[in-house]
Amino acid sequence: MTRKSKVTLSAQQKLEYAKLMVEEGYTNKQIEEMSGAGKSAVSRWKQQYLSELDGKSPGNVQALTPEQQRIQLLEKQLQRALRDNDILKKANRFLHSRQSKFKVIKALKKATPSYTVSELCRALEVSTSSYYYAPVAPNKSEQALLALIKSIADDSGYTYGRRRVNVELNALNHTIGIYKTAALMKKLNIKAIRPKKKHYYPNSGDEHKYAQNLLKREFNPDSHNTHWVGDITYIRNRQGWSYLACVLDLSTREVVGYALSTSPNAELAIAALNNAIKRQQPVLNQLMFHSDQGCQYSAASFRARLSQLTITQSMSRRGNCWDNAVMERFFRSLKTERLNRLSFINHHSVISEVDNYIQFYNYKRRHSTLNYMTPHQKYNELKNAA
Repeated sequence: MTRKSKVTLSAQQKLEYAKLMVEEGYTNKQIEEMSGAGKSAVSRWKQQYLSELDGKSPGNVQALTPEQQRIQLLEKQLQRALRDNDILKKANRFLHSRQSKFKVIKALKKATPSYTVSELCRALEVSTSSYYYAPVAPNKSEQALLALIKSIADDSGYTYGRRRVNVELNALNHTIGIYKTAALMKKLNIKAIRPKKKHYYPNSGDEHKYAQNLLKREFNPDSHNTHWVGDITYIRNRQGWSYLACVLDLSTREVVGYALSTSPNAELAIAALNNAIKRQQPVLNQLMFHSDQGCQYSAASFRARLSQLTITQSMSRRGNCWDNAVMERFFRSLKTERLNRLSFINHHSVISEVDNYIQFYNYKRRHSTLNYMTPHQKYNELKNAA
């Protein structure tokens, strides 16, 4: 005789079959054939339905009728509340200011084994996974990586995110993925410094009468010392303001020249340009200098200096910082990564910190646009390829 396979039916299905027998006059045999269930099961559904109609609770069996299901749910909630209340009463015996909830749960479980860990965690509002969690001590190789990541973060002034840290690790022959790097940084609670808010600027404007926008946002020339950009920014100190003029090579992203002053005049812009020429010795008649339409760069003395050197002048459209975006981005990095966290006593302290950052920027800081090379590494690459 072939044994019937077990059929699993929901409470709703059992209720429908019971109704057919009680209210529609179907025989047990007919329901057996319809449902595929055994004789005893069908008989039990019918008896349970009749008992529930009389208001009797089905006990430990799941109720069929909505009314009895609601009663079962309320009884279960009441039982849970009573147990939770009992747990909290007993927890007070173990709890004191210097003891964690996990220790209380452990003590209660030992004192009252009938309580399950999940019940105790629920009553004391602790997740079960947290109770069972056991931290894994890092192995020696991971400890070495953690120490190295901490060193990289310190050297960068906490300006490196997971990508730059990962590139730095790979350069030091530690081949790990970016997600592993991020996980290790999270263990050390290392977070890269980022700008606090975004700014929105217009993307239009008229060209200057003295110089057209010849650069036209071609920010990635193939050779160095052919396209320079410049701008001036201001830095507060306790005695007033310091002004920094920079010249940056677009091909290498290297700051090739700069000057600081307490006056934001054309002489400052000329000093930065002269510093760049002295350091780089470019072919002047093949060089373009791009800037915004600031009064320092449109001044007669600055234009005369460019003309004397046979350097082609290019200017952004009026009020359009996007036309000089690379230079603006350098100033954002300078202030976000270094200057905004500091307070300067005087102009000389500003000079010292700017010197340190530009040295770091040119020779140590990995640049995402340069495929995570430093500007000086990019300069050497282009120089060797020439």
